[in-house]
Amino acid sequence: AAVIGMIPEGLYLMVSLALAASVLRLAAQNTLVQDLKCTETLARVDVLCVDKTGTITEGNFVVQKITLTGDLKEEELLAYCASCEQFSTHPIAVSIHSASVERGLSLKKPETMEEIAGHGIQAIIDGHEILCGNQKLMERFHVDIQNYQEASYGSEVLVAVDGKLAGYFLIADTIKKDAKSAVRAMKKMGISTAMLTGDGKATATAVAKELAIDEVYARLLPQDKLNRLGTLRKQHESVMFVGDGINDAPVLAAADVGAAMGS
Repeated sequence: AAVIGMIPEGLYLMVSLALAASVLRLAAQNTLVQDLKCTETLARVDVLCVDKTGTITEGNFVVQKITLTGDLKEEELLAYCASCEQFSTHPIAVSIHSASVERGLSLKKPETMEEIAGHGIQAIIDGHEILCGNQKLMERFHVDIQNYQEASYGSEVLVAVDGKLAGYFLIADTIKKDAKSAVRAMKKMGISTAMLTGDGKATATAVAKELAIDEVYARLLPQDKLNRLGTLRKQHESVMFVGDGINDAPVLAAADVGAAMGS
């Protein structure tokens, strides 16, 4: 208290004005600041962690290819998957729903449905168990995926019906135009970069290479992202995480500075 008392009151006022000015400047660029301390912490950030989908990529996914591994037709597989994804706002789910609309398919409301964080969706439609998600979802429910071949790019959604792999969708995304220049600007400021994503390793590595991101960690569940962030915090002074929504809420809250991408 004695030390604080030695600081001129005018300096307090100047700091407050500087913080207020920075918040107003950010607001003019469509960035809302919840905590004024964030603007001070930003000056100490030495590693920037980013999610991939909807953060450094556009999130404008389009279904590029449908691969069948069972007896269902493309329209049947798409209808099952879109019925599960129709209520989600995730870019991948939206792309699948949009593909079903383009084909004029009629969707059904699942009798039961559960979203498993970092994995996908389990639902019951017309008495059939439908699984829509990633490899981890299939492994969790012991679905044989030996007929599945992971693509070297894009994101994939696997679909199983009654415990058997019925097919999978290849969905491609595009990198945001200013992502490369943003990463380059971070490096000029001496800030290292890391990607923490739930996507497959091949896709994550390809995007990270394109943007020259220093480190990449793929196939992470929300808890895995949190653990990885903890490791990075031990190696650096201050860590910032940029994500795109609910799935990233835990890691956004745990970072020294968290930035949520809005729409």
